[in-house]
Amino acid sequence: MESEEKNKVVSMLVWLCITLFYCYQLVLRMLPNAIMTDIMTKYSIGASEFGSFAGIYYIGYIIVHIPVGMLLSRFGGKIVLPIAIACTALGLIPLVYFDSWTSVIIGRVLTGVGSSAAIVGALQIFRILYPAKFSRMLGFMVFFGLITAVYAGVPISQIIQSIGMDYTVSILLYSGIVLAFVTYVLMPKSTNTASESSMLGDIKAIIFNYRLFFTSIFAGLMVGPVEGFADAWGSAFLINVYGIEKTIANSITLSVLLGMCAGCIILPYIAEKTKLYFGVTIFSGLVMILGFVYILNGKASADSLYYACIIIGVFCAYQVVIIAKIASFVSSDRSGMAAAIANMIIMFFGWVFHNSIGMRLDSLWDGEMLGDMKIYSADAFISSISIIPAAISIAIVGLVIIAMSNIVRVRLAQKVNSLK
Repeated sequence: MESEEKNKVVSMLVWLCITLFYCYQLVLRMLPNAIMTDIMTKYSIGASEFGSFAGIYYIGYIIVHIPVGMLLSRFGGKIVLPIAIACTALGLIPLVYFDSWTSVIIGRVLTGVGSSAAIVGALQIFRILYPAKFSRMLGFMVFFGLITAVYAGVPISQIIQSIGMDYTVSILLYSGIVLAFVTYVLMPKSTNTASESSMLGDIKAIIFNYRLFFTSIFAGLMVGPVEGFADAWGSAFLINVYGIEKTIANSITLSVLLGMCAGCIILPYIAEKTKLYFGVTIFSGLVMILGFVYILNGKASADSLYYACIIIGVFCAYQVVIIAKIASFVSSDRSGMAAAIANMIIMFFGWVFHNSIGMRLDSLWDGEMLGDMKIYSADAFISSISIIPAAISIAIVGLVIIAMSNIVRVRLAQKVNSLK
């Protein structure tokens, strides 16, 4: 009995440490949306360069998914997670102390590299500690992370306006260092995720699973509302197209995450009850397209924009549903790594959206300047953000094809079995 209680305490400490890390890295992921004007002015950059800054995070984030998984298996969370948190925080140093744009980009990559350990750690460690409650504990982590991002966004914007970008980023930097130390103290030693199966064999089996690969790609094409609009270009779009004040624009775009909080509970429940994982994902894509068509018409009120973003956010939680489905494409002992690789592919499209929107904006720039900063027209923003619903449309077609092929496969298997 005493041993059981001790295990519960250990498990909760692990969950708490990873959840705090997840919340912290999510705040840093959303940071470009709040400091866009400040950073473009300070470094005299345009939309393409800013898109590279916001999007390069995802390059660092995705390339280390597999190495981080291996390090967690080899050394355990007590060693790997504090180091990862420190890397995440140290990536902010160039924003505060250096005037070189190259160093800022390198720092952003470092933040992405460190941040990767939050979700990879959750996918691997939670599956071991909570085999029967994996999706629930993962859902709680995402819920608290999104709540943090939503309610931290507006205060951060206000603090930036009050004390400036440099001091605000310094606070975030030193908060991360403190979190790394606290995690090392709280994290139990018994968090090694070693598996008896071959890690390389697992990775090979997963990578060559074509259903997993293509489903992850199509899921990635749907990630634009969060990884592109909400965390980088949303506020600038609303300010330029609707003439909304920056603080209110930040609040509206962050409502996407508020909706996603609810979606993380609602959509997985519906998918689990109906077993229509592809159906829920496809329907989510259709709703997100309609939401962006409404936002892009340029005639909505501030209140209706807020509610539209909440609705879009609810269906952004399709990621939880489709990752659970993707994990079922492999054997149960490989499902954790499959989910991590699927998440890696999906997050790659965060970089794609950030850069494609920025490049599109620069291609439509009419030459207008305000001091050293480029000014983009409302039409340029509308055309650039239209990339998001266009990509979702492609994803829906792809997911419909995969879903239909799954139905055909199941029926053929049933027919073969009936003939035996």
